Amino acid sequence: MSVERPTQFWRDRRGAGAAEFAIVMPVFVAIVVGVFQLGWGQHCASSLRAALEQSSRALLLDPTLNQTQLQSLVQTKLVGGADTNVTVSLDVQTAADGSRIARLTGIYRRELGLPPLASMPMDYETTVITPLPPT
Repeated sequence: MSVERPTQFWRDRRGAGAAEFAIVMPVFVAIVVGVFQLGWGQHCASSLRAALEQSSRALLLDPTLNQTQLQSLVQTKLVGGADTNVTVSLDVQTAADGSRIARLTGIYRRELGLPPLASMPMDYETTVITPLPPT
């Protein structure tokens, strides 16, 4: 038996790449999955904004639309597989001069999380303001 054997063990670098890969890979995968989840959330939020803008144009053409009709209209106009779990509210205000303004607000709630970590709720909210024709 040689005395140099224990020191050779500490100098041996075979398998070091596999150990480094095992340490770095879960962190890398978590970052990539997190970026994809954030990107998907932003896609859904921008789809909600576009659907609200299209629905506000429909409200401009037909001011008799109510909140339930606008909710279903927004949900049908969401594009690209965006999540239809949105809440739409309609608020019509009348100014002193008799002009009316409609405020459509859409809220999209999403859970952002990775399986081994706790999830975090994220709310995306956007508002579109539309003038309504006089009645």
